[in-house]
Amino acid sequence: LDSYGMEGVGRVYELYRKGELVSDDEVALIFEPDSFKPLSEPLVNIRYNLELAEERKIINKEVKEKILSIAKSLYYPERDYERVLSIAEGEVEKEVLERLKKFLIADKKDLKREDAIAALKRMKEIREGEDV
Repeated sequence: LDSYGMEGVGRVYELYRKGELVSDDEVALIFEPDSFKPLSEPLVNIRYNLELAEERKIINKEVKEKILSIAKSLYYPERDYERVLSIAEGEVEKEVLERLKKFLIADKKDLKREDAIAALKRMKEIREGEDV
């Protein structure tokens, strides 16, 4: 839509723009209707955290791809770290999964949230007349 004047913001937008992401289930999730607390994890967040874990040598590329494949195989409302890692127990060494779990507890990122914050900051800039 940027060809029609929309300004895209964030990493998720860039991944879609470049064609690296094409499916809407990458960003889909379900949430608790009253509090809006997420009840599933968007695939784009799982993908991002697995890439960070690989960069930090917590997992290797093969493990990243196995776990990502498991996550992709799940219907988006059923997709969360606990379920994905539970299924991975039969395919990935226990020690590797434990390292990954510790990483996710301590350093898990929410790419959609980061992008939403960036979009709000950009809207504020536009509203204040910066870089319009």
